[in-house]
Amino acid sequence: MAVNKSEKIVSHARGGNFLADLPDLLAIAGRKGGARGPVWEAAAAAVQILFWTGEFGQAADLAEELIERDGPLGGELCDQSTPFRQALLAAQLHAEKPAAPRLAACTERVPEGRVLRRDFEWASGELARLGAERLLPCHSDWGGPVLPRDGVIGADLLDRDFRGLDRRQGRLVWEALCETNDFTRAHQLLTETGAEPEQYSVCVWMAGWYATRGEIERGERMLLAAHSRWWPYAKWDAIPDAPVLQPALRLVATDRVRHHYLTRAIGPEAQAAE
Repeated sequence: MAVNKSEKIVSHARGGNFLADLPDLLAIAGRKGGARGPVWEAAAAAVQILFWTGEFGQAADLAEELIERDGPLGGELCDQSTPFRQALLAAQLHAEKPAAPRLAACTERVPEGRVLRRDFEWASGELARLGAERLLPCHSDWGGPVLPRDGVIGADLLDRDFRGLDRRQGRLVWEALCETNDFTRAHQLLTETGAEPEQYSVCVWMAGWYATRGEIERGERMLLAAHSRWWPYAKWDAIPDAPVLQPALRLVATDRVRHHYLTRAIGPEAQAAE
């Protein structure tokens, strides 16, 4: 399958050229006919980069305009959900633009039964109950209690010497600590062994905990570690967005972290450069 222009630009952006490539992505995103791949893909990547530049209002406007214009066409756009839902929710948290009316309006522009419409309907129903923060990616109960181990994969390894575990078992330990929200044990493991978790999601979870404890430098360290562990799940997926969407994580998404994410190669492009 041929790679479209948007995917080429996104790949170039992942080489550490996010700010340089943002204008080209925005230009493509503004074209008519965005129900097809290149336009909505450019819009999705642009939305993610705008999150990192703090332009949450612009990101939400872009998502809303795209769906308003091209949602009724019923093309590929309507089979997506991220990052368009995130854009509307984040604008409520960080740009004082209420998400509920926008979610409702966008829902009506998408044909019945499509992924985007179902996702917006779900978000509309959950927003009042859970709040925007909990509907954004990588939310955790930072500062909350440790959860029971019952049924948690890897829980049987938690009381063993980490140094004697193989790599697979070590990954299971980190995942079990994250799932049970046992930050005390995770911090102890990190400080005693120097072993950082290999999973992006676990690094982000620990960063949020350090943020709530006011340990900014430790939180920075975890977000910097998370950078090298992230991998896109689609060709348009440009840059991870949780660090600048979640209010807790924003405390440790310092200028140093933002510069690192916006100027360093990430994902397959980082791997290719090695």
